[in-house]
Amino acid sequence: MRWTVLVLLFFGMIVNFADKSIIGLAAKPIMEDLNLSYAEWGIVGSAYYWLYPITGIFGAAWADKIGAKKVLSFLMLTWAVLQFGVIAITALPLLIVYRILLGAFEGPFSPVAYSHADRWFPPKLKGFANSVLVSGATVGAMVVAPLLVAMIVAWGWKVAFAALGGVSIIWFFLFMFLTKESPVEAYEKVKKKKKLEKFTLKDLKHIATSKVALFTTLAYFSTYFIVVWIATWLPLYLVDVIGMSTGQMGFAVAAIGIVSVAIYMGVSVISDYLFKKTKDWKLSRVYVTGLSMLLGAACMLSVVVYQNPIWVIIAMCLAKGLTYAILPIGPTIMINELPERGGLMTSILTSSGNLAGIVAPLATGFVVNLASTKLLGYNLSIGAMAILVLVFSLLFLLVVRPKTTENTSELSEEAS
Repeated sequence: MRWTVLVLLFFGMIVNFADKSIIGLAAKPIMEDLNLSYAEWGIVGSAYYWLYPITGIFGAAWADKIGAKKVLSFLMLTWAVLQFGVIAITALPLLIVYRILLGAFEGPFSPVAYSHADRWFPPKLKGFANSVLVSGATVGAMVVAPLLVAMIVAWGWKVAFAALGGVSIIWFFLFMFLTKESPVEAYEKVKKKKKLEKFTLKDLKHIATSKVALFTTLAYFSTYFIVVWIATWLPLYLVDVIGMSTGQMGFAVAAIGIVSVAIYMGVSVISDYLFKKTKDWKLSRVYVTGLSMLLGAACMLSVVVYQNPIWVIIAMCLAKGLTYAILPIGPTIMINELPERGGLMTSILTSSGNLAGIVAPLATGFVVNLASTKLLGYNLSIGAMAILVLVFSLLFLLVVRPKTTENTSELSEEAS
């Protein structure tokens, strides 16, 4: 059952990030249809994240209370309704409203999915399980890009959006009928804790004063600038600056996605292997992740000085793959801080990180609009993101020292 759950969560992440990324792939036709400037497009990219951090926290807390399966299924249905509703969009205000609502209902999915997977897998497999979920995000955001681009070219952007709504409905029925809430033993233990314990000021104080939570969140936050930039601006960057055609851009985005998945899954497997051998959180989780982020940020920075198309693709593969190491391993570190509040802890991480989603599209849009050349504008945004990741990954390496605890998910190894 644990693998069925993981596979369906993987496909759920594909849908989630395809919903996010299709807006970037359809940027040119949407901007032409609605007559939008770069600055207005930056607002469209940012609008998705205006409610995302808030609903992420409340949605994950709700899932801790009533069950992840119910919440994930409900969220998927709302995406279907919103994607079909795209057909009615005829102006910028309606596009912004659609993006705000989509972000609001997609906000809780990632933290709830991480928490749900965490319940099914023992510590020695947590990094791998989370890397599978993150790979679903990359597949949805990048690997399926040629298919989404082909749909946009053949049938128009509105039909392509509606097609994703149809996929959401299929996922809903599969998830409802093929999965369970959690392994029996782990579920019973969690239910008993929920009956005996309520969220207290002590829990809040622990979260607020935890250096582990703070600097893990800051590292995640810095990486999310790259996550959002890739989803919103990478397709335009490859076309406007690197000089690729729309078709070439689609395949380049897919190639970056495929290679980066192999890289950050490899980092996660190394992290799990070291944890299994040493039980050392600092070595296996912090050092492996922090060093990967530093190398990835350096690769991102290299694009500012060398724009050869082949190198840009290679550098983006390395930058995405290495900096994304915090995405699967960060939730594991956060849940370890307060295991009984797994959904809340991951939602704090992802929602705080997604604050970057509000800033990154707006900042890039205005910088590109105001810069003397598009190349200068894009280089300024790329350089700023790379330096931010360098700073926060270094702080992550120096400050974060996770505690050693046993998680209730260990019970799931036999129960599932």
